[in-house]
Amino acid sequence: MWIWLGGIGLFAALLLAAVLISNVHVHFTFRKHKSDDFARINVRLLYGIVRINYEIPSIVFRNMKEGFLVKTEQHVNHTHGEAEGHERVNKRKVKKWAKDVKVMMRATDALKIWAKETLSRVHMTQLSWSTRIGIGDAAYTAILTGWVWSIKSIIIGFLSYQIRFKRTPMLEVVPVWEDEMEFQTELDCKMKIRITAVMLAGVRLMTRVLEVDGGWRMWLRILREQRRRHKQKLKGQQG
Repeated sequence: MWIWLGGIGLFAALLLAAVLISNVHVHFTFRKHKSDDFARINVRLLYGIVRINYEIPSIVFRNMKEGFLVKTEQHVNHTHGEAEGHERVNKRKVKKWAKDVKVMMRATDALKIWAKETLSRVHMTQLSWSTRIGIGDAAYTAILTGWVWSIKSIIIGFLSYQIRFKRTPMLEVVPVWEDEMEFQTELDCKMKIRITAVMLAGVRLMTRVLEVDGGWRMWLRILREQRRRHKQKLKGQQG
């Protein structure tokens, strides 16, 4: 009997260790060619047992007032938990997000430091970003190509101070010397972070929230509001 109990305990310990040393893998892809847009986020954890695929097959700009209409599709483990929906992103919604972020910063002790510490645990295993651009005039196309190179370099430089790059990013900007306007870009990046780092980040976040008087109430209010808006959106789509 003791041998069986010892074997079960050893198996449980090995299983827990295997979970703790595993990684959460995130694969992000974005493509844009003229009016065609596509984005996908694939999350894989527990050695691929759990897979979450979040796709944005369509991004349509309505007007300045209505903003963007974003179509979304979510799949869990390919076959279970499939969900489709539409999200409208306009000036009003962006202001609401900014307001929520300000509330979270007030409700959390040194939220920026926590975010920086968490990002430092992220490993960028692959990043490639290619762009083809042309505006029908050779001189202006050359100037715009230089600007795009500068913007990409600034973004990658900023990221290099926040996360760890395992490989050198592959950047490409190709000028198109044709008379017609052309814009095509494709971004592909893969990241990973250990589950232990995610768990510790969650514990640290809770600790920082509890250190602020009434912090957990403000977070709970935000989460309830997000849940209420999500239910309203589902009812609107079903109706």
